[in-house]
Amino acid sequence: MRNEEIGTDNGSASIEPADPVPANAPGWWRITYAAGPAGIAVGGSVRFEIPYGFTPPQIHWPGDEGHCRAECSREGARIELTVEAPPVTRDPEPFYYVTRWGRMVYAQVLDEPLDAGDTITLVYGRHPGFQPGAWARHFAGEAEFTIATDVDGTRSARFSGYTLVREQPAIEVVAAEPDHFEICAPSYAVAGEAVELAVLTRDGESNTCPPVEGLIEVTSNDPLATAEFPGERGVQRRIRVSFGGPGEKIVRVTDLESGLTGVSNPTICTAQPGDLNLFWGDIHGHTILSDGLKSPEEYFQFARDEAALDFSAIADHSQYLSDEDWEHIQRAAAEFNVPGGMVTLLGYEYSLNARMTHYGDKCIYYPGDEGPLLRATDIDRSEYADMAEHAPTWKNHGAMMILHQHAHGSGSFYDPELVRLCEVYSIWGASEDLPSATRPLMPARDRDYSGHLAADLLAEGWILGLMAASDDHAGRPGKTDWLRVRRAYPGGLAAVWAAELTREAVWDALWNRRCYGTTGARIALEFEVDGEPMGGILTGEHPEPHIEVAVTGTEAVALVEVLRGREVVYSYTGVGPSVRRPSAAGSERLLLRACDSGRRRDGVVEPGLDQPRARARELGERVTPCAARSSA
Repeated sequence: MRNEEIGTDNGSASIEPADPVPANAPGWWRITYAAGPAGIAVGGSVRFEIPYGFTPPQIHWPGDEGHCRAECSREGARIELTVEAPPVTRDPEPFYYVTRWGRMVYAQVLDEPLDAGDTITLVYGRHPGFQPGAWARHFAGEAEFTIATDVDGTRSARFSGYTLVREQPAIEVVAAEPDHFEICAPSYAVAGEAVELAVLTRDGESNTCPPVEGLIEVTSNDPLATAEFPGERGVQRRIRVSFGGPGEKIVRVTDLESGLTGVSNPTICTAQPGDLNLFWGDIHGHTILSDGLKSPEEYFQFARDEAALDFSAIADHSQYLSDEDWEHIQRAAAEFNVPGGMVTLLGYEYSLNARMTHYGDKCIYYPGDEGPLLRATDIDRSEYADMAEHAPTWKNHGAMMILHQHAHGSGSFYDPELVRLCEVYSIWGASEDLPSATRPLMPARDRDYSGHLAADLLAEGWILGLMAASDDHAGRPGKTDWLRVRRAYPGGLAAVWAAELTREAVWDALWNRRCYGTTGARIALEFEVDGEPMGGILTGEHPEPHIEVAVTGTEAVALVEVLRGREVVYSYTGVGPSVRRPSAAGSERLLLRACDSGRRRDGVVEPGLDQPRARARELGERVTPCAARSSA
């Protein structure tokens, strides 16, 4: 919920040109405010907001990008532009909240007031000589140029001193020219049984273009594969493929007219169906109801149609949600939960960054369609609640907590009946441990994260599964690199081993830690210790535990590591699409022997530092930062 007040008679706004603009395209725009019945008093001002991702506005250098100047229809009125708000006493938290969508330019009225109908126009991005001097953002979607007013110059409105106009001007950012196909294939299939692949046409920034309508060619490394074309599903072009026999399969799609091409993620084809299947999702992202873009419905539509996810969830910040907002999210999650299609989970992010005993950012999920919305504080920060006070309520509703690690406080609260997983990669970077060879955690450049990393928590003996997500703020779950105010790393994906594609089965996989994370690539990983799958806990004597790892990458697999705490107990270096070696039983797996891999006491292996986990790295720095973990 955007908490600034919305006016009824404080004027209107428009933008021109209002035509759609391709992502990353140059342009310039005129954003015009027309005063309402009260006009604008001398000392009053209008706040123009340029959306983040567009060229940042500036007022001093006309020849440089992002320059802004003001025009006023009222003779005698002087307009002074500034990128700093006119003086006002404000609380930092709510002011930060209302300015998190863009950069502000303030137009203050001097010398003579404006009457109803008088206009102020902000000319944004127009170089001398009428050349475009601004650039649209790189991701598609509606871009709102938000206008707010302080009509009497008192800065008395709640939160920021400004009141929003009722109807906001916006333009649509659309995909640029098609660049390639992205083909999302099931990770597992049974020989002879058809599976459906989604073919998405992408531009160079991975925005979704309309489906290619021409003749396409489908080829595979399986000479016995057959393909059918059931048609389009929205922006997806669907291909139904049957593979002729077991093995690792890929599919290439080429448009014969344009030459556009793309290769699928691998599908591991087996002779018989297994007990579990591998599904892909993103369960941490934000909507316009807190600090993201797009509505809950648009968020889930993108997850299903443009990211081709198997499961998804919204995790808006609870302290910014009204009760009505929470009801909205619950309705949307229930509506978009389709077993066998895309399933949803219900959740929110509980953020508490005050230095209380238990603090940090935690994502809370419920197993059903309903659950209580609990807040650390409200927007006015009138009162804080310690998350330990909420824990009994969460547990009574069967909730699950996942630690989100871009902020400090990950190690401040642990209850094994509630805390099940740790999110170790997102657009903020990798937080398994430091230093990270690739995609280091961005906040760790300026702050000491000792004690707040996944490896630190495992060293404390916490039993945690490891997963990844995006922390999306652009309404693009599963396909984002947007961190609200700037670009960041590509978002991650969570992979779960579930019996079927239903909410109950996905929940069971997450709860029991049969999951892992990647930096966005759909890398298939199998991991077990003495027959116990990832996330399990072994008991009894295991003097020579067998650790089995199988990795099938979307690119050549360059490295596979098995870790015990911070120690690499085994590493495999090579270049190939997969790491699978025949064991004595003939199964295609990499068989690892790791002796003395647990601290033994009374025949029971203690969880903690000695719990092994596997990770794999592809060429091109696509990393599964903490692929899996299990007791041994």
